[in-house]
Amino acid sequence: MTGSQCTNDSLGRLLYQTSLAMRNFAEKLLKPHDLTLEQLHLLKHLPEDQGLTQKELGERIHKTPANLTRILDRLETKGLLIRRINPDDRRAMLVAITPRGADLIIEMISVFESFTKKMVDGIAPQEEQVLRKTLIKIAANIEAMPRDAESS
Repeated sequence: MTGSQCTNDSLGRLLYQTSLAMRNFAEKLLKPHDLTLEQLHLLKHLPEDQGLTQKELGERIHKTPANLTRILDRLETKGLLIRRINPDDRRAMLVAITPRGADLIIEMISVFESFTKKMVDGIAPQEEQVLRKTLIKIAANIEAMPRDAESS
C-alpha cells in the first residue's frame, strides 16, 4: 500500500467515523420523539397542502415502494402524516404531513440547528466554509463514480 492509499484510507475512515458519530447523536436527539432519521427525512419532504403521490415521494427520498410503505405506515400510525386517494388518479395515494407532523419538524429543525452549532464549535468561519466546499466536492465525486464497483 502506498502512502497516498494510506492517506485516502485515513480520510475515508475519518469521514466514516464522523458520519457515524453524527448519526448516533442525531438518533439520540430523535429518540424522545419516537422518530428515526429516516422518518424525519421523509417528513421534511412532505407538503402540508396537496401532498405528493407515494411514487413522487419515493423518488425524492430514494426509497423503494416496499420501504416507503413501511415508513409511511409507521408515521401514519403516529399521526404525523395522512394518506388519501388522489382525486386525479384513484389508483394513487397522496401523502401529506399533518399539523402535528409539521410542528414536530419545526421543533426538530431548531434542535438540529443547535446540534450543528455545537458540532462546529471552535472552527473558524473560513475553515467551516472550506469544509463545506470540500464535502460538496467529495459528494459530487462519489456521485460521479460508476455504480458498478468493478468498473472503476
